[in-house]
Amino acid sequence: MEKLKSIILIITIIFLLLSSEYLFLTEFYFAKTYSVQENQKVNITSLPSITKSPTPTYSLIQSIPNKPKGYTPANYMFEGDPQHIYYVPIKTGYFMLNLTGAIVVPPTIYGDFMYVVTSGVMNMTTGEMNELLGCLFAINISDGRVVWLDKFPNQIMTMPLVYKDEVIIGLGNACFLNTTVRGTGENAVIALNATNGKVIWNYTTLGEDMPTPVIYRGMVIEANGNGEVFALNVDNGKLIWQKYLGSYDSMSSLLLVGNIIYFGTANPYMFWAIDADNGQVIWDYNFSTTGLTFGGLDDSSPAYYDGIVVTSYTVHISNITMSEFLVAFNASDGRMLWYLNEGNAPIPKYLESPAPVIYHGVVYHDSPVGILYAVNVTNGKVIWEFLTGPTVSNVDIAYNSYILIQSRVGTLYVLKLNGQMVKSVLTPVMPGPGNLLVTQNSVIMVGINGVVDVIPIYALTGS
Repeated sequence: MEKLKSIILIITIIFLLLSSEYLFLTEFYFAKTYSVQENQKVNITSLPSITKSPTPTYSLIQSIPNKPKGYTPANYMFEGDPQHIYYVPIKTGYFMLNLTGAIVVPPTIYGDFMYVVTSGVMNMTTGEMNELLGCLFAINISDGRVVWLDKFPNQIMTMPLVYKDEVIIGLGNACFLNTTVRGTGENAVIALNATNGKVIWNYTTLGEDMPTPVIYRGMVIEANGNGEVFALNVDNGKLIWQKYLGSYDSMSSLLLVGNIIYFGTANPYMFWAIDADNGQVIWDYNFSTTGLTFGGLDDSSPAYYDGIVVTSYTVHISNITMSEFLVAFNASDGRMLWYLNEGNAPIPKYLESPAPVIYHGVVYHDSPVGILYAVNVTNGKVIWEFLTGPTVSNVDIAYNSYILIQSRVGTLYVLKLNGQMVKSVLTPVMPGPGNLLVTQNSVIMVGINGVVDVIPIYALTGS
């Protein structure tokens, strides 16, 4: 039987590489379900034990092993790059997992592990995540085996960062404690041993820690749901500096350029440039002074290119409809350089404004409006448009030649840089507000339906 499965596997991968279509290989594999052992628990000072919560389960649906080869640098910010071109120069195996819990942000690869975080099971009808449960999985990138996992007493929406063999995550959820503080339950920034998942330190906060922080000069810097930005010692979690802004950050992951961090916040809706060394405000832009009803600015993770920082926001034109905007600032002094109205869409339950991506002077941005825009970063002029359908994720670039973007329902579009479609494929992954991850030989997709899918990039691009 095993010999027969091996023959089928070899034939299948050859066909996959030669085919112009995306193939699912689940019929050739038997799903294996694993459970966490009772000793796999989190004991964090000042955070409650959650050993009585349901034990997370996961299924390895398929696996085509491949020995990892390449270099995996430490990841110090959201999607590893100020332009949000998420690429890791390593070869992986091909596999598919179902981790059950919603995966909101992209994974991180470091060494032989891919770190993936989940936020409890999402109701796929309502889009709600009501469990105060988060998990960090360490997955072998050669074959998809889960090596270890830890569970925590709140959701995890930060992309894991790795520094000095520590994995940094944040706990938090989108509920409101009151009118000024977002995030109920236990909120914290936590450092774990990257090899075995043991907690090294934690720093508890009032308000969620959902945005992905940055690591800068031995500090973990985070903006959170309590309207503050703060810096912790990366080795021990001790507070170094703290600045109260009075405006909360939801999912606007911090952008680090030199010694300046950029991010957006809500109520009031403001965009910030903060000195990473001491927390002092360099400049800010207040959208709320116009009297309009805004959204999305606290969700969008900004990108940077050649002295320009780009982000996105929405204006609510009724209780059910919004307009999506892309906006660019001078990174040094905060002057608004241009803005672009991308169209109208129904207001989604959660994230309104996905992150922009900048490649060779072109901004790529998709949104719930359902149109992928290619825009000149200098003057905001539209170069081309492509209809994708409502989208909450951002694009990635493969082989310096292809644009990859997933719509909200999981359709993966492969485009040339001029906007011409190469192919579209319906995948089993329903993406959250993050990016695809491109490696030397694979594309890694993760979704709010709990699916992790690692596929050959050749099957998509043919090169």
